[in-house]
Amino acid sequence: MTLAVVLSIMAAVCFGTASVLQHHGANRVRRRFPLNPGLLIDVARQRLWLLGIVAEVTGVALHMVAVNLGALSVVQPLLTVGLVVALPLQAVLGLPVSRRALLAATLTVAGLAVFLAVQPTVESRDPQSIRDWLPGLVLVAIAALAALSVALARRDRARALGLGAAAGTVFALSAALVKTWGEILGAGGLPALATSWELWTALGCGLIGALLSQAAFQSGPLGGPLAAMMVIDPIIGVSLGAIVFGESFSTGLLAVVQTAGLALTLAGVWLLATGERRLAATTDTRRKLRKSSDSRELPERSSVQRGLARKPTG
Repeated sequence: MTLAVVLSIMAAVCFGTASVLQHHGANRVRRRFPLNPGLLIDVARQRLWLLGIVAEVTGVALHMVAVNLGALSVVQPLLTVGLVVALPLQAVLGLPVSRRALLAATLTVAGLAVFLAVQPTVESRDPQSIRDWLPGLVLVAIAALAALSVALARRDRARALGLGAAAGTVFALSAALVKTWGEILGAGGLPALATSWELWTALGCGLIGALLSQAAFQSGPLGGPLAAMMVIDPIIGVSLGAIVFGESFSTGLLAVVQTAGLALTLAGVWLLATGERRLAATTDTRRKLRKSSDSRELPERSSVQRGLARKPTG
């Protein structure tokens, strides 16, 4: 379990780095309607975005090993560390980082520390057929469709949050499917994995999640969509761990402490999301005020100049 925790944190660092670089690259190309495959073609021409892909591929590799070594209910919440990593990287790229964001990062890390401190040794069962997956697949479908409905019905920051939540839901399902790859390889080798629905469904979810995340990055500041992904991913991951893999949790007082730790983590993530939205709204308001003040000053100056020009000299 210790190795799984270390690999999960390393994967989170890679994912946080990838998110910042991909957000920067996605906002340097023209905007497209969500789920338009042309967006991936556009961003593939950005160097920073490609560096983000390298970081993301590294994170995926580490994450694959982590979910096969540890419980899904432990690995997925640890990915929220990527949100903390993204803050200093934004500062390096010249983006402002508020005190609210630092407080949110502190709450996220503290909540994870509490969650892991009381986490018991978790045993996971391997789902034997697609029937074992059906309840989890229904949960993912409902969550993803609800998030997409919000994203397509709204604009700007609400759309960014909806797309981010949809991407986090799909990524959580992909991670759960990857967790079965080790068992499939052990039982039947590469031919069994190559012909399994778990392989192709996980790859499809990864591609859809990538498209959703890029569309989310184009729809608003990084904190909102990234926070939405980080909130929904552990929730869906922990749920799939319990429903599909039969993972157990703490009981009694420890269960209350563990729930409080997870709630603290999610509160920190959401605090960052709302803080980013307020910062963006304040920035937009200031820009509008500056434009309006400039437009008012120009006519006054031009009228004075015309008056002075018309006034006869002695």
